[in-house]
Amino acid sequence: MTGALLVPVITPDAIAWLAAILAAAGGITLHAVHPPQDEALAEALLLAAVHP
Repeated sequence: MTGALLVPVITPDAIAWLAAILAAAGGITLHAVHPPQDEALAEALLLAAVHP
């Protein structure tokens, strides 16, 4: 009961949105820290990120 008061109810849509945002942030971080060496692969990842 106390948990329901402290943590607001999160809808499934909000959980999916949060997972998508965290996945995108993780991908951006990974690409910035360790970019792919192959130019064709880097271009394919960029296109996939822009046009999913």
